[in-house]
Amino acid sequence: MGTHAGGQFDGPVTGPRPTGPTTGTHHAVPVGAWRARLPLLLAVLAGVVLLALGLVVGRVTAPGPGTVPVKATPAASTSPVSAAPAASHPTVLADVVRVDTGDEVMVRVDGAEQTVAILGISAPQSAGPERATAQCGANAALRFADERLSGQTVTLVPDPTVPEVDDHGRRLAYVVLPSQLSYTDAALLAGVVTADTDRKLWYAPVFAREQSEAVDAKRGLWGPPCRATPGRPLPAGS
Repeated sequence: MGTHAGGQFDGPVTGPRPTGPTTGTHHAVPVGAWRARLPLLLAVLAGVVLLALGLVVGRVTAPGPGTVPVKATPAASTSPVSAAPAASHPTVLADVVRVDTGDEVMVRVDGAEQTVAILGISAPQSAGPERATAQCGANAALRFADERLSGQTVTLVPDPTVPEVDDHGRRLAYVVLPSQLSYTDAALLAGVVTADTDRKLWYAPVFAREQSEAVDAKRGLWGPPCRATPGRPLPAGS
C-alpha cells in the first residue's frame, strides 16, 4: 500500500482502505487532477471578479433619482450663444435681406421683414441725421457685417435678460451663422465693434473676454488707424 506524505501518493493503493473516524480526515487529491482543474478554477475566479467590478462601477456611475444624463459639450467651434439658455422668446430662422450697420440688419421671417439689433455689440456709427461726424471704423464694421451676413439664413437667438423687442420696434437677438458661430463673437474677436456694456446680458463676461483679446492683439478698432481705447468714446474717422 502506498504511503501518504505531504498530500501525494508514492504508489497505487493495493490494500484495504484504512478505517477510522471520518471527521477531520484529510483526503489528498492527485496533483494531476488539480492541474487539470486549474484553468476552470481560474476562469470561474476571473468571472466572479469581473462581475463584482461591474456591480461597483454600475453603482458609481448610475444617475441618481431624478437626474438626467448630461450630453457632451459642443465642439469649440460652436459659439456659446448658439446654446443659449431657454428663454420665453422664440428662436427662429431668418433670411438676411440687408445689412444696415455693423450691428443692425434687416431680416425676413415667415415672409415679414423686421429689423434686428444684434445683441452684445455696439458698432461705430456713420455720419447721418444724428451724427455730424462718423466714428472711426464705421465703414470697416459695415463691410465686415455685409460680407458675413448678407444673403445668409441665420438663427435669431434671444437673450433671457432682455425683452424680445426694444423701444424702437427692433427685434433684440443674437445672429447665429449656419456654421453655428455667433456674429457677435466673430465681430468682437475681429475688433470691428465694441462690447455692449449698457445691457446686463447673459454672456457679458464672454464678450468682455473676446474684446480684451482683440485689444491685446490690436485688431480692428484697437490698432491703427483708430487706436481706440476701451471704455472711452471712439475717435472720429470713417
